[in-house]
Amino acid sequence: MKHLQLASYLLALNAILILVLYQGSILYQIFGIFSLLLAVGVRNEIKVAIKIALIYAGFEFLFALLFLIVGNLLSAIDAGISLLIVHDIVGYIQEKYGES
Repeated sequence: MKHLQLASYLLALNAILILVLYQGSILYQIFGIFSLLLAVGVRNEIKVAIKIALIYAGFEFLFALLFLIVGNLLSAIDAGISLLIVHDIVGYIQEKYGES
């Protein structure tokens, strides 16, 4: 599997889920488009896009866990997607730049 392929697919899946589930809110649709642009940037291995995607997925994972704690069970899917994105990007960074 190519580097960051899983992260780019999951960012695109996240964008599609946001765009489909939150059709009434413009703010959520902006985040969906942002996630889709990050997927394209991560797919092309642009360093700035990789850094922003790592931060974005980290914050999204944190908020999904908070929503899961309060009882929103569907945010477990979002937390799982975000965790896989972070795992793939961190693995890519460790492989490319070493352990140090």
